[in-house]
Amino acid sequence: MSSNLNRRVLAGLAFVSFGVAPLFSYGVYSYRCWLELGPGGVPYNVKGWLMNLLARPLSRFDVRAVAPYNMEDQKPLYGDLGHVSFFGNGDDAPGLPPLRSGARPDVPSYVIPQRQMTEQALSAMLARQEAFIAAVAAANASLLRLEPSSLEGRTHNALWLATDNDLDSSGGGLPPMLRRTQGEFLHPHREGSSHGIFSLTDAARLIELGWAERHPLTGSKARIGLPWSYVFIYAPRNDEELAIWKSIVMAAVRFVAAASERVVDVKTP
Repeated sequence: MSSNLNRRVLAGLAFVSFGVAPLFSYGVYSYRCWLELGPGGVPYNVKGWLMNLLARPLSRFDVRAVAPYNMEDQKPLYGDLGHVSFFGNGDDAPGLPPLRSGARPDVPSYVIPQRQMTEQALSAMLARQEAFIAAVAAANASLLRLEPSSLEGRTHNALWLATDNDLDSSGGGLPPMLRRTQGEFLHPHREGSSHGIFSLTDAARLIELGWAERHPLTGSKARIGLPWSYVFIYAPRNDEELAIWKSIVMAAVRFVAAASERVVDVKTP
């Protein structure tokens, strides 16, 4: 009987090992791929990877669907501004960007961080992007703050909407769609991509024209849920696309500052 019991125990252990080994192997592979995304938003270690896994049940995978929501349902967050386009506002500001050429870059389905793994920008391009958002903040000092991104673990500077009580942790004084982010509305990433908050109309058009996709946590009812128009903007591939990226940044600035004084457009550096 003891011999039969031993055989059953060994068989059970073998069965478990055959099930656990592939799962462990996949976990190691997934973790290594996650590390290739680089730091951002969560700890850059096993803890951050596990946080990413825990966020998956709350995430969406239709990030390239143009508008998987009812515009009218978003009025408590956006008011009438959700239906307005902020491209082309200003005396000589460009309108909507043209259709983006080529296929979209590869953006892995990890929840946090969101990064593109192909068509990444060189460090010189990122430096120009960072210089531009710094110039935008300086030109609109009464409207904007330039401070390290809270959403990205303070790895890059971000644009924040300034308010009289913008340090209030409740988000008071901020437009409703910016309260979850505490006023932060645009930041770049190390590979040249960026996140920004736009009007619903502009976010949908950027996705439709191939320049962006939504963050997987947009529309989530969880505490970490992001507004539907929080989108991931692909890295500019050349000078022409850098100019388009700048116009996209300015559309975000005009949107979040719509209730304030006129925004000063910046076209350089």
